[in-house]
Amino acid sequence: MDIVTERFSKQYSSSPDVSRDIAEDMQGYLRNNQVSQEIIDQIELCLVEVVNNAYEHAYQYSDELPIECSCFFNSNNELVFEVSDYGQSMSKEEFNRAVNGEFIEPDPDDPETWTTSGRGFIIVVQLTDNLEYIQNGNKNTFKLLKRAE
Repeated sequence: MDIVTERFSKQYSSSPDVSRDIAEDMQGYLRNNQVSQEIIDQIELCLVEVVNNAYEHAYQYSDELPIECSCFFNSNNELVFEVSDYGQSMSKEEFNRAVNGEFIEPDPDDPETWTTSGRGFIIVVQLTDNLEYIQNGNKNTFKLLKRAE
């Protein structure tokens, strides 16, 4: 069971810039809780990836739809981030394929390796301690855990 300490929670409207807004708010919350800059930078990258994914895939680039973000420290001093949308959901198979994909290093001589699509969840998995995808009715939530030390 999670012990909630100073929960950050806010609802945003989907837009091309919403991931930056969430990242800025989260930086302030994390700094106020003495989280190291290295962890803040990693979390920022993860949040931008997850929020952009919601905007692009769940909402199909539609503006003004709700994206909820919350963060707290659990009893193990792990940061728990939850990013939720109410758009198109992923199947468990799609999620598993996305997080278990292989990161292909771009090769300047091979344009086939230049694509950026499909790398986001691989990066999130590498920078967090756990990533879950939870569907509850029409709500889709990505839950990220990151040790704060």
